[in-house]
Amino acid sequence: MSENKNTAPARDLTVKQGFKLSKFLVSWEMVLVYILLLINLVLMATRTNLYFSGGTVQSIIQSGMDVCPLVLGMILILMLGDIDVSVAATMIFASMATGLCCQAGMPAIVGVLAGLVAGGLCGAFNGFFVAYVGMPAVIVTIATSMLFRGIVKIVLDVNVLKVFPSFYVTIAWSNIAGIPLALILFLVMSAGFIFLLQKSKFGRQLYIIGNNATCAQYSGIDVKKTKLIVFILMGVMCGVASIFFVGRMGGSVSSTMGTGYEMTAIAICVLGGVSTNGGKGKVYGSVIATLIMAFLTYTLGLLEVDANSRKIVTGFILIIAVLIPNVNRQLIANLKLKFIYKGNKNVEALNIKTAEEVKALRAAIAELQKDSTVSDADKSAKIKKNEEKIVSLQKKCKEQTAAWLEEQREDERKAKERFAAK
Repeated sequence: MSENKNTAPARDLTVKQGFKLSKFLVSWEMVLVYILLLINLVLMATRTNLYFSGGTVQSIIQSGMDVCPLVLGMILILMLGDIDVSVAATMIFASMATGLCCQAGMPAIVGVLAGLVAGGLCGAFNGFFVAYVGMPAVIVTIATSMLFRGIVKIVLDVNVLKVFPSFYVTIAWSNIAGIPLALILFLVMSAGFIFLLQKSKFGRQLYIIGNNATCAQYSGIDVKKTKLIVFILMGVMCGVASIFFVGRMGGSVSSTMGTGYEMTAIAICVLGGVSTNGGKGKVYGSVIATLIMAFLTYTLGLLEVDANSRKIVTGFILIIAVLIPNVNRQLIANLKLKFIYKGNKNVEALNIKTAEEVKALRAAIAELQKDSTVSDADKSAKIKKNEEKIVSLQKKCKEQTAAWLEEQREDERKAKERFAAK
């Protein structure tokens, strides 16, 4: 059977976007890098001897690593457009499970697995009510936060668990070749989450669900199952966080510890560029934001800013950080319309059209300059013609803009006179 010759060739629908240094340097992740560098410069300038003394930078980083597993898990939750405020309680619940196993004389590996399983079960409990019962995630996790924390308080009362695997403290406070072990593990976990979120089919599904869950459902994605898996992963990461947390606390845990960690994790994710509306964000930003929070908290402490003022400063910085990405094109366009075009939409439309035409002519000039098939004489003539068009367009635009704005001012003056006459 002969092949059908009328078959149209398949179109290449891949988006081909080359690397642009100018765009990269103003990306949100790079803005976070600039903020991190600025904080370090302030610390260097104000506490030079302390900053360059051995172990200071390592201690700063180590002080902020106990929240890092919660941040990684929270990225997936926020990507769905959900939220989990029970992560701190789940972390303490997992810590209790590990501590009770170790206190009972079980092997360390059993205790660690018990903590991870306990965290996973808490996450599954949340995920079931969110995904299959259809309850709002914020309501479910507020309730389970009180539930898990209440169970821990009933079991432990005022007691403190002090029997934990010895490597917990090693992970939290030791260095390898001058690099904190906790940071190395954080970066390794982050690499895994980068692959999961940005390179795998599962990650693409999270983006789709976060943007439109109904559309995702009709596209063949099992939204309920995916949400359940994400909440279970969050619970497991709470179990991992218990290792970092207990190690930082020196190998002990009580029912009152870890309060506020859920807000810190959410704040770091938002600072890192993850949208609370879902479907937007990357892991890189949250990794940098974790370091920013560690350095910021430590720097404010060294500058003798009291605890309450530190919260105010940190909160203010987070508000600014969240506000900046939301300064979108529409807001900028509205400001231009009001202040540059004086609220005149005709002037705005004319200037936008002229700008687009000038941009196209300049692109044509750039192409001509690269074109080796055109003779130098023809090339110069065409370039000159395009440059003349640019000058002519800009001149006409300027003249028409001035005329329309003058008409607008005249109309406003006449309106004021009519109003005054009344």
